[in-house]
Amino acid sequence: MNLKTHKISLAVPTYNEEQAVSGVLEELLAVLNRAGLADFEVLVVDDGSTDRTPEFVHAIDGVTLIQHQRNRGYGAAIKTGIRHARYSWIAITDADGSYPNERLPELLATAGNAAMVVGARTAGDAEHSWLRNIPKVFLRRYAE
Repeated sequence: MNLKTHKISLAVPTYNEEQAVSGVLEELLAVLNRAGLADFEVLVVDDGSTDRTPEFVHAIDGVTLIQHQRNRGYGAAIKTGIRHARYSWIAITDADGSYPNERLPELLATAGNAAMVVGARTAGDAEHSWLRNIPKVFLRRYAE
């Protein structure tokens, strides 16, 4: 798929990420610029951070900061990002650097005509509690 004709909104929920947010956003902007997209926007949704996260985000050109006055939760931050998106292609990543954001163009290129594409952290060093696996089994079956 040719990304040169696509426009994307990237939602980045944040909460108390002052240690990582600047580096992650700079990396995302570089990745998106290299991808050759027709256009993109980066929407950072600060979910009521009590640290200097909003200050660091505000200092980065090319990023739109949306703020919740109080912490409403990860899901609410994602929904806010989606509601503010200008483009029909919407990607979501985290501000803590836990996702391989350099692979975002590759993920988008595989989308084709799919309504949704989901990247998964499958590296051998990805650790999850066994309790998280229970609902994931049902969710996977439902999605399939």
